[in-house]
Formats: sequence, C-alpha cells, structure tokens
Amino acid sequence: MPYIHLDKKLKITIYSVSLVLAILPFMLIPLYINEIISSIRVIGLGIILVTSLKFNTIISLSLILGMLPYATIDFLNRRYVDAIDRDLGPFFKGLGESIRAGMTFIEALENISKVIYGPLSSELKKIIVRVELGSTLQDALEDFAKKIRLPNIQRAVVILITAHESGGKIVDVLDAAAEMYNMMRVYEEEKRTIINPYALTIYIAIFIYLFISFILIYAFFIPLRYMAAKGAIFASLSLDVSSYKTILLYSSILEALIGGLIVGKLKTGKTFSGLIHSIIMLATVIIFYNIMDILGSMIQILPPSL
Repeated sequence: MPYIHLDKKLKITIYSVSLVLAILPFMLIPLYINEIISSIRVIGLGIILVTSLKFNTIISLSLILGMLPYATIDFLNRRYVDAIDRDLGPFFKGLGESIRAGMTFIEALENISKVIYGPLSSELKKIIVRVELGSTLQDALEDFAKKIRLPNIQRAVVILITAHESGGKIVDVLDAAAEMYNMMRVYEEEKRTIINPYALTIYIAIFIYLFISFILIYAFFIPLRYMAAKGAIFASLSLDVSSYKTILLYSSILEALIGGLIVGKLKTGKTFSGLIHSIIMLATVIIFYNIMDILGSMIQILPPSL
C-alpha cells in the first residue's frame, strides 16, 4: 500500500471519518434504553455508574472506531517508512557499484530501482519518471523528502543531491553512506530487541489485571454476596457486584488506552503511534468482559443477573 501523506486537508477528512464512526455505535442505545436506565447506580461522592455491559460495550466500540482510521494509516505508513529505511544501506551500496561500473547517476538510479524491491523501489521509479518528464533530479528528490518526513530519508536526499552536483569521488561518498546506514540499521535493530520485552510487559500486565479482576468478581464478591443473602455473618453487608464489576471494567479500559500509548512511545518514540496497541488491548478487554460469565460458569460459579 502506498505511503499516505497526512496533509492538513487529509487530516481533517480522517478526523471527520473518525467522528462519524465514533457516533455510529450510539445508534444502538435506543435498543437497550430500558436496561441502561435501570442499571444506573449512584455510589460514593455522588459518582454515577452505568453498570449495563451493553452500554459499556457500546462506549468501548465507539472509542475503538474513533481511533481506528488514524491508527490504521499511521501503522501502514510506519511499515512503509521502515521498509524504506531498511533498504537505504543496500541502495547506496548498489548505487555506488553501478556508477563504478560506468553508468551515469540517473542510469544507476534506474538500475538500482529494478534490483531493490519494495517501497524504496517504487519511490525511485517515481523520481526517475519525473526526471524523464523534465523535472530536475534535485526537485524530484526534495519532493520525495517532503512527502516522507523521516530523518534518515532527509539525510539520504541531501547526500544524493550533493553527490550528483559535486561529482569527484562520488563512489567513495556513496560507499561511506552505505556503511553509515548499515550501522544505523544495526543500531535500530539492537534498540528494538532491547525495547520489545518492555512493550511485551505492558501486554502481559493487561492480561494479569483481567485475570485478577475475574478472580475478585467470581471468587470474592459473588460468594460474599451469596453469604450475605443467606443471612450469614455478612448479613448486614450491602454488596452490589455489578458496581464493582463496572469499576474494574472502567479501570481495565483506562489501562488499555494508556498502556497502548506507552507501547507506542517505547517502540517508535511517538505516543500516538501506540493507538493501534490501545485498540488491540481495548478490544481484548471488551471481549473478555463479554465472555466473563461463561468463564465463571466453567469454574462452576453461576452468578445471578448482575
């Protein structure tokens, strides 16, 4: 999929689509309005809770759909840019070898575009077409750098323009650039190897929190309410399990949203690149809470309607 340049007009379009998608799930509320109204609870400090799982699922679905357009485009763009970044070292090496073999700079670019596959090859072919149509190589390269704002690409464009204009020991310059980009790629891979376990820890944390929530609800709150209903020592205890379940659900949703953003910051250095992780975690939370009663029945705890 080609790189999607997020200019101001496209950003407005994406935000508009996100808003429309976020509103769509609320159209389901009239179908469950009676259940939602009857599930409203007022707890300490006047805090209002809506304990209906259907309502909370609709809210979560709205969050997911609202984040989905930008998160998807950002994820695809990062994959596209990463593929280009990965091929910059071999690109400069191949370009130097082609020029060493006697090709002109443009011929070498055209040749290497046929050897390297993926996004970089596609971008090189676009640059060559523009040059053949009368544009200067500098203009074509600068437009490429403006479209994909990545520091490594900005540096690569400067190197290519300088090497093309200055001549001289152009092969030595390209070989040095190839070595530099290969070293930078090795560094990036090492950094990812170090950071990935920390990102994985956040995913593990959300699963642990869901497990603890399940144990609290089905091994503590429900049995405690059962004993209170039977007139045991907890007879005076008023325990609304649905309220506790909703509080745990809300805290899980909050952890999923924040945890995803932290993963994005760790892996890419950009907070909002973690939206795709927030979506995955949030979807996991909602699916888990919707099948929680089934899981509870599997351990022979059959809760009444909460």
